[in-house]
Amino acid sequence: MKTYAFELSGEHETLPRCEALALVEACSSSFSEIAFLDQCLIVEAEDLDVKTVASRLAMTHRIIEVLAICEANLEALANSASTLQLPPERYLIRARRIKDAAPAADAVEREVGRILFQRGYKADLKTPEMVLRAIITSGRIILGREAARCDRSSFEARRPHLKPYFHPGVLMPRMARSLVNLTQARAGEMLLDPFAGTCGILIEACLIGVQGLGIEVQASLVKGAKCNLQSLDCSLLLGDAKRLPLKGSSVDAAVLDIPYGRSAKIMAKSKDLLLEESLSELFRVIKPGRRMVIVADRPLDDMLAYAGFEVIQKHTDRVHRSLTRQIFLCRR
Repeated sequence: MKTYAFELSGEHETLPRCEALALVEACSSSFSEIAFLDQCLIVEAEDLDVKTVASRLAMTHRIIEVLAICEANLEALANSASTLQLPPERYLIRARRIKDAAPAADAVEREVGRILFQRGYKADLKTPEMVLRAIITSGRIILGREAARCDRSSFEARRPHLKPYFHPGVLMPRMARSLVNLTQARAGEMLLDPFAGTCGILIEACLIGVQGLGIEVQASLVKGAKCNLQSLDCSLLLGDAKRLPLKGSSVDAAVLDIPYGRSAKIMAKSKDLLLEESLSELFRVIKPGRRMVIVADRPLDDMLAYAGFEVIQKHTDRVHRSLTRQIFLCRR
């Protein structure tokens, strides 16, 4: 097994770790979590498809193949750097300090550079053959070789108001992608969103090779959202989440952001009835053992249990003073 460190973003307290673990489990033959430090997850994994994991992640900056872990002081760092097993390649060393962790990032870079220079290695700031990375966090320095970098900037170009069709109250792309990843849906599998809206969730699924299927009850949204789906492997149907036009056990995963807030339109006698009947339908169409993520504005534990789902994770996401989203990861 190899040891990997995930340099997590700090945009959410719990989702970055869980997103990374979901993909490690899906993209390796076996794994174990070694440690969870401030914005750093360390795992051991066998046959991990690092490139695929990095191409999917939304809330991670980099994946590092760990070469050493030491106490967060320069003496311990020097001892670790002196024993690194590295190929004779030109290198670049970069460090990141999490919050107010010590020592400073530039001091760590200088110390590693000093030791490697003494060992005969050559630095190259412009065209390095390998990139070394140090994470300073929680009283530790994690030192390793950068295995993959996540393209977080691409999500900015897909912000909701920049898409051809926009409707208020939707999830941001990084959040939508992380929820898709929690389901462990693989390329070629089908992911359902029965409250598709402008299809932000489905867009993120399709961009990683997952086949998207959306159901939306409002004809105006279906017409507008199709502009957002050009060139993507996604089907969008006018329909009712309470009566899904699908066979039983026919979809591999589901992610849904149920209607709430001022901009939401409830096409049912009540919101509770909408949820009860929709959850019953979702339990019918999702394959046994597979996952669903549901986002709501209130706890749904009892409703989910009544429908037959097992809640395996719960997260919260504070949007503003009057709205905190409740995120439930469930198993059918």
